[in-house]
Amino acid sequence: MKLLIAIALVLFSAMVSAGKETDAKVDALDSRMQRIERVIDNQALLGMAKKIEALQREVQELRGENEHLTHAIERLKTRQREQYLDIDRRLQTSIGVNGATSIPANNGEFANDTVNVQITNATSSSATTSSTTSADASATISGTTVANTASNEAAQDYKNAFILLKQGKYDDSIVAFGFFLQTHPGSKYASNAQYWLAEANYVSRRYPQALMEFSKVINTYPVSSKVADARLKLGFTHYELGQYEEARIELTRVRAQFPNSTVANLAQQRLERMSREGH
Repeated sequence: MKLLIAIALVLFSAMVSAGKETDAKVDALDSRMQRIERVIDNQALLGMAKKIEALQREVQELRGENEHLTHAIERLKTRQREQYLDIDRRLQTSIGVNGATSIPANNGEFANDTVNVQITNATSSSATTSSTTSADASATISGTTVANTASNEAAQDYKNAFILLKQGKYDDSIVAFGFFLQTHPGSKYASNAQYWLAEANYVSRRYPQALMEFSKVINTYPVSSKVADARLKLGFTHYELGQYEEARIELTRVRAQFPNSTVANLAQQRLERMSREGH
């Protein structure tokens, strides 16, 4: 009997000991799980913090880009406004007192005559012809009539192209001025037509084409009064194309060749602007 009691006590003691070990293991496991959970929580918080930081950087970058784009848009608006004001100013100098477009004289400058040229009346030619009986005189009168008619046609074509430009129909005016130069290459209005063709391309932001057309004014019509304006706009066009060194050279040349003039002042203003912009 005593032996059974002793065995029972030993078993009970073993069970108690095993229970304590199990509890200790459970406690240790629970402690480890808590530590793991804390680590996981810390990593999640760290990852979230990194994501928040990355988002903040992205927001800052987007704000910077937005400010840059806003500034660029404002600059483009300013340039566009300057272009329209510039061409409007030049167009206004070409308008007669009664709103008629002035015709350039032989030297390329605008004269007081308007483009409202009347086509030569056939009856005047007939009257002149009837007063002359010789064949040579008739031939001379006929040649004069043809020349006058051609001159009137050139004036009318120039007027039509200029009106399109004045109305802001730049694409149509480009076609019209191109047609004029092809049809009347020797006309006294050719240098002005070439200049306005270049202007129409410039205000339409066709800068490479404008560069070529302004160069034609300078090279083809070196004595034209439009050369100064063409050189100024050549510098402006280089500026719009981001060719700042070429723009600076051209604008400096304008300032030196045409001192104390409107184009010289405009060239100086653009040079100062380039300096402010770091170009």
